[in-house]
Amino acid sequence: MTGESEALGALPEMTGPRLHLRAPCDADATARMALGYDPTILRAYGAEVADQASYTEARAQSWLAEQRQAMAWMITIDGRLLGTVRLHSHVQADRRAQIAIGLLDSANLGHGYGTEAMRLVLDHAFDGMGLNRVSLRVLADNARAIRCYTRLGFVTEGRERQSARVPGGWQDDLIMGLLASEWSAQGDA
Repeated sequence: MTGESEALGALPEMTGPRLHLRAPCDADATARMALGYDPTILRAYGAEVADQASYTEARAQSWLAEQRQAMAWMITIDGRLLGTVRLHSHVQADRRAQIAIGLLDSANLGHGYGTEAMRLVLDHAFDGMGLNRVSLRVLADNARAIRCYTRLGFVTEGRERQSARVPGGWQDDLIMGLLASEWSAQGDA
């Protein structure tokens, strides 16, 4: 089975004002294991913090393999791993894909790193790959992520009611989308 990154060609490296996006490498498993599970990050994904054991080497290797099978970029600053951003569910005939981002350490939240990483990948998605649409899903109570996505121009297009099982019950997912014309108009403004 061919991974999505292989099907879409080699990942270009991208550099922004503060961070660098690159393809996964062997050292990322060690860096990921050192970061472990961050309770703030887990809660943002709707995961039960108490259910998470220590982050093992086997889990880190599995995580790295998942990144290599996806069109995933490692978000780094001065060589230090901050997280990942990836395009997935690419439908070439419709010129669309979904985007997902995950910072791995809550100390990196609120500094604009996620917004910068998303901008780089969105530029590549629309200008480099010629996509017409990029969408995402986010837990309805993840206000920090929703602010980031809205700042980038994503529009809430729908709500899937009780689609995510989270500690204490259910939560809705918001479906957000961004069109190439909307992204282009931001650059013109």
